[in-house]
Amino acid sequence: MKKICSILILSMVVLWQSCANKTGFNVKNYGAVGDGATINTQAIQKAVDECHSKGGGTVIIPEGVYISGTLYMKDNVNLHLEERAILKGSASFSDYPDNKVKYINSFTHPPGKEFGCKALIFAEGVRNVSVTGKGTIDGNGDNPAFQLGNDSSPESRKRPCMLLFIDSKNIKVHGLHLRNSAYWLQNYLGCDTLHLKGLNIYNHTNFNQDAMDIDANNVLVEDCNIDADDDGICLKSHDPNRIVENVTVRNCTIATNCNAVKFGTKSDGGFRNINISNCFIKKASEDNMRKWQENLKFIELPTTVISGIALESVDGGMVDNVTVSDITMQDVQTPIFVIMGRRNAGQAGNQDFYNSEKNGLEPSLKVGRVSNLTLRNITAISHSKMTSSISAVQGYYVENVTLENIKISTMGDGTKAEADAPLPEYAGSYPENRMYGFVYPSSGLFLRHIKNVTLKNIDLSVRKEDFRPSVILDDVHKISIDNLMAAPPAGNQPIFKIINSTAIDLSNTKTGTNPLAVLAGTDKKEVTGNHDR
Repeated sequence: MKKICSILILSMVVLWQSCANKTGFNVKNYGAVGDGATINTQAIQKAVDECHSKGGGTVIIPEGVYISGTLYMKDNVNLHLEERAILKGSASFSDYPDNKVKYINSFTHPPGKEFGCKALIFAEGVRNVSVTGKGTIDGNGDNPAFQLGNDSSPESRKRPCMLLFIDSKNIKVHGLHLRNSAYWLQNYLGCDTLHLKGLNIYNHTNFNQDAMDIDANNVLVEDCNIDADDDGICLKSHDPNRIVENVTVRNCTIATNCNAVKFGTKSDGGFRNINISNCFIKKASEDNMRKWQENLKFIELPTTVISGIALESVDGGMVDNVTVSDITMQDVQTPIFVIMGRRNAGQAGNQDFYNSEKNGLEPSLKVGRVSNLTLRNITAISHSKMTSSISAVQGYYVENVTLENIKISTMGDGTKAEADAPLPEYAGSYPENRMYGFVYPSSGLFLRHIKNVTLKNIDLSVRKEDFRPSVILDDVHKISIDNLMAAPPAGNQPIFKIINSTAIDLSNTKTGTNPLAVLAGTDKKEVTGNHDR
């Protein structure tokens, strides 16, 4: 029996070696040189093409530094970087040709703008592709050739993404070190079935260095360690006829100078069936250009995250059936930021504006829909006066929201004048926590234009004396609040400020000796429940 097992194991090893020889395409055999100087685009592409032509397999990049321009992925090819292998982007724009993309969307075909869709690794319409290994892909984004500022200029929009996959299916990117992109690091547009796992991302040398931008369906992002200057995990929706749906993000650490988890800003079709869980959010390890404490008011730390969770629908798309759970945040300005609105007609990226202008019509500024949000088991420490908020453009409502087991420690330091100052309505500006100004009139939570809300087990504390109410409800209808604890505002100010709202049920709310609420445009009969005042 032992002899039979030995023969069987030997046969399996021989079979594995045979398969490896059949499917392994080492780029050195095609003329690639890992000396950090030779341009290897043609050699690596030859390996990819032959691998594809023979039915697929693995293209191996061994130890060394391989400089390359655009590589075109093909069906059934795994580009595998071995440990100590570095694929580094060329510093010459001539090594990144413009790509004519068939899939029309607002990223590849932005109205009124030129965009070359350049990338270090590019694919459109491919199936069953992967980029894997323990090696490193370096986009060379710190090179002077790519230091072109923000992407508001045509020249800057010509920078290559590191990975750009369009209208492709069954994509895996696993285990790699990804760093120093010249533009967006990963960009998946109109894709289906995407798995990002075990990625170590470090991105701090240029503008627009999002760690991952995902416009795809059936997505799993897990076990990734992100440290980026721009947004961390960013869901985008560039096609009004296509909803980004069935996305799971779990077990990730996200360090950023911008937003950690963000939906948008581009939100044409929208987002549905999204689950974000078990993530740790913190400040980036370096800040070379944001300098929020210097450029904004009332920021407590030199380096901060803008918003931990930013859910935005401002281009007519939906946000529906979203669960965010088991999240720990530190170093954030605003833990939770949700906005349903519409951008101004002239706002960059407003597709309706360009379509209407082209046809000589007034722009039709469509408002999307945000509903069925559940945020639970979230702990956060914030360092600004920009409170967590959920709001909509006036005349519309976010619907069906549950906040449960939320614990937020805020900076505090709000004055009586700041407590009394009304927060401006959303006016179509770029959606960011500071779009209303640098101070909100509540210290913990601001809710405006919402229907059907549940708050359960909410703990809001402040670290400095604060005169602002803990919670403001403005045009909120049918809300149940059970077991809310809040630090009593200074000056014996009320815990709640309730404006033009109805059907408010307060149970087990602890206010100490402070008044429970001040009402404005709200009948006191609308406030019911078992509370201590």
